[in-house]
Amino acid sequence: MQTLGDAVVTSTEHPLETHSFQNALGLHFPGSFPSELFIDHSIQMLHPLGFGPDNTMACASLCRDEMTRPFINSLNKSWHSLFNFSSLAGMLYLGVTGFKAAHQHAPNLDGKERYIYFAFPHIGIDEYGVPGNCRRPGRHEMSHACGALLNVMQDFSQGSVEPDLNQDDLEQSLLKKRLFRKLGQGEVPDLVSLTKIAQNIIREDLERMIQLTVEQTSIAYAVFSGIQIHGPHNQTWIWPDTAYAFVNGIREDLDIC
Repeated sequence: MQTLGDAVVTSTEHPLETHSFQNALGLHFPGSFPSELFIDHSIQMLHPLGFGPDNTMACASLCRDEMTRPFINSLNKSWHSLFNFSSLAGMLYLGVTGFKAAHQHAPNLDGKERYIYFAFPHIGIDEYGVPGNCRRPGRHEMSHACGALLNVMQDFSQGSVEPDLNQDDLEQSLLKKRLFRKLGQGEVPDLVSLTKIAQNIIREDLERMIQLTVEQTSIAYAVFSGIQIHGPHNQTWIWPDTAYAFVNGIREDLDIC
């Protein structure tokens, strides 16, 4: 049986590869679609609410992994500027100071500030539909994503949860502590489940930071949260979970699917 840690050697010419990936995508992340379509759709949905590339500061929290870079680059190109919140696994470690710095960079020539927050941890799915596996240009063997979450899975499975922060591995030890608070001593979830748990934590942390740093009666903002998926042949997919905007103190849920 294949495991997440196995280096699975497969051919990109396998006739079932697309079928296997699409089956896994539909099983684990129904409603996903290519990242470029997600960005285009989000722009179209926000335009009637007053958000545009010239009057909005986009902020993104993704994993530091270089495989997330095309998505960040596309966001930056589409919104003309982007404040990068990213840490390992896409967690939010910049705190109130970081959020306030991003807000102070937002355009305000029309007398109003607007922010958009994108929060997406990531996962690979290979051509055989194995979650956690992915291929990286220039490497022969199978690679994995998200490596930080896979390391957490391994540590939790072995009962390794250090109570103190490791000053030489700050982001990973913060990630472990944050996930341990959510999971406790229970059964260790599989990678798909753990990624969804991380996504929920990131959204909760994002909404807490918004409450602490945004004057919601005078500031307009939008939140998009979900999971970024790396498929075969450098495909990038987005599974949207949460999408809404706050304008004039009123929340409007957005149908991103």
